[in-house]
Formats: sequence, structure tokens, C-alpha cells
Amino acid sequence: MDDWVGEPDPPPPDVSFVRDAQRKAFWGRPAVRGATGLLALVLLAGLVGQIALQERDRLAAAVPTLKPLLQAMCEPLACAVQAPRQIDALVIDSSSFSKLRGDGYRLMFTLKNTAGFEVAMPAMELTLTDIQDQPVIRRILQPNEFGGAKASLGALGEWQAQLTLSASGGSQRIAGYRLLAFYP
Repeated sequence: MDDWVGEPDPPPPDVSFVRDAQRKAFWGRPAVRGATGLLALVLLAGLVGQIALQERDRLAAAVPTLKPLLQAMCEPLACAVQAPRQIDALVIDSSSFSKLRGDGYRLMFTLKNTAGFEVAMPAMELTLTDIQDQPVIRRILQPNEFGGAKASLGALGEWQAQLTLSASGGSQRIAGYRLLAFYP
């Protein structure tokens, strides 16, 4: 007998249909299907959490019962649930600008919330203009400057403000004004 000792025969190459069958068999296993299903649920929960975190103010305004849950979610992330910023719900109902003595002026305006929920108080941009409606002086008024001690304006609420301002340096040219509400 000839005992020939040599290299073993190489395994036959995998054929494409065998590889496809093995791949399908792998993804068809119950453990793999369960793991991918669980991963999909975890990813979906993460996405819902991100959306809830991003839209927390609007969610709390739309569904007030969610506010404690959203606040609890914000605690470890150092964020806060506040009134939503919705500038299209705010209307400057009336305003007036009048000259006092010297360089003093009085600005009065009424801000209305047309939404059925509270919204954050905006900042106001006051632009004093000349006779050609060109800006002479521009000033940003934060809510705490015009008496907005509250951080929000209630549902269908109204806010009246009155300020005394001084305009040194260009008061001779002031002929008009523009008032704009915005969120910085």
C-alpha cells in the first residue's frame, strides 16, 4: 500500500446560491430576528425621545399632561420646559410714540396673543426714523425692560407696556418709528 502523505484537498469553492441560502438562514434565525426587532424598538424610542426633547415646549402647550414627564426628561439634560416661541401668534394691537420734554419719548404698545395657549414673551425692536423713513436709532427692548416680568403671555392674553426713553444725539431728525416683535 502506498500511503501518500500530502496536502489535503482544498474545500470546494462556495457557489453563489449556497452563500445566499446561508445568508437567508442566518437572518431567519429566531435569535437574530429578535435582536433586530429589539434594536429597531430601541432606535425608534431614541428617535421619539429626540423629537420630544426638541419639541418639548410645543408638546407641553398642546398636551399639558405631558409637562411633568417632559420636565423629568429635561432634568438630567439641563434644559427647561417653557412656553413655546410662536411669533405668528403675537400681534402688536396698538402702539404710540410721543415726544416728551428734551430728548425724552414715550412708547406705549399693546401686545396680543391670538393662540389658544400661552406663548413666550418676545423682544421688541424699536426703530426711530427720519422724514424719509430711514433709520436714525435702533434699539432692542428685552421683556424685562418693558415690564414683562412674566416669561409668557397667557392664552388669548394681552400685554400693555409703557416706556420712557431718551434719544440723545439724533432727536432733531426723528419723525417716526417702527415696532417689531421677535424672538432673539
